[in-house]
Amino acid sequence: MSEYRIAGILKLTSPLHVASPGDRVIDPNSLIPSYGKGGLPLSGTTRYPLALSEEEIVSEEWENPNHRGIVYLPVFPANDLRGRLRRRAAEEVFKVLSLRGELLTLETYHGMMCGAVTGQPSKELTFDLALKSGRHSFLGLFGGGPRLVRSCLQIHTLWPVTHTTIKAGLVSSYYEDQKFLGRSDRLTRAIFYGRIDDALVFSDGRAELIVKEYSTAVADWMNELGSGERSKRQLHTFAAIEYVIPGTRFYSEMKVETERAGLGALGLLIRSVTAFANKQGIGGWTRNGFGRFESQFDLLTPDDVRVALLIKAGDEYEPNINSDEVAEALDAWTVASSTIDAAELEELYSLPAEKRKAVG
Repeated sequence: MSEYRIAGILKLTSPLHVASPGDRVIDPNSLIPSYGKGGLPLSGTTRYPLALSEEEIVSEEWENPNHRGIVYLPVFPANDLRGRLRRRAAEEVFKVLSLRGELLTLETYHGMMCGAVTGQPSKELTFDLALKSGRHSFLGLFGGGPRLVRSCLQIHTLWPVTHTTIKAGLVSSYYEDQKFLGRSDRLTRAIFYGRIDDALVFSDGRAELIVKEYSTAVADWMNELGSGERSKRQLHTFAAIEYVIPGTRFYSEMKVETERAGLGALGLLIRSVTAFANKQGIGGWTRNGFGRFESQFDLLTPDDVRVALLIKAGDEYEPNINSDEVAEALDAWTVASSTIDAAELEELYSLPAEKRKAVG
């Protein structure tokens, strides 16, 4: 089997917040988050559960493992990373088409960017079309499409590099020297912020010139606040957001099987990973500088040869073309991309007739 791996570390250089659903609050005195009422609203970051052994509970002196021996650690979800890489890869294909002046239908564009999640297996998927789809550098790599082509790419959830995640096998022991030295339940903090409606605090003389019937509108606003009818929309309040602290390392691992889609698919993925490393800004609150990181990725060949995948030139990451293995994959993508055209993509991403009829 021709399986390659891309493994490495994302080191946070600013806070990370990946929004998580649920009604959480935080005690402003103890700074302890919980579910329910009795504190300030807290937007939690995404966490996944990890089962602990008795030895792990004792060795790390956990403060808050629950009675079932489970601790929740912050993660960066695999599906989020996969979507980002898919879009970066699609942009590489769009560059090829743009150079030829070729355009796509909105249907095909949407399918490439999001995976055409409305697709379903169809009797119109012939054997020849199945082979053609699986061998395509982009569609074979990410899969999906209206006929749910199988992907040759696996992406794992990014777990923080800690003693516990390494011991659990979620993080490669190769990165032992980069693990967090504190307890794993100390990886997050909360930042507080105020949401203030200027109309309730002051008037500097300008609002009256901008807002229609200013005095009446403000009076109505304050009456609604006082009656409690607008409590959920109250802006004059404090809230908090949970974030993963800068300096945290997240372990990333991807597996690519190139037997079907070819080495060009790996080259396309390398281009996609490079663009992802340069784009920055993952998670939420990127407008406030959240979600920045440094990248350290290696390529591992089927023969377990490990080479650096990226090098940094100034402020930008570039593929490590000094590596024969990386250069070979990029050359294969150059060859594969020369055969990609809009007509073929339209064929591969077109909806089966009965599905198109149902949508129409």
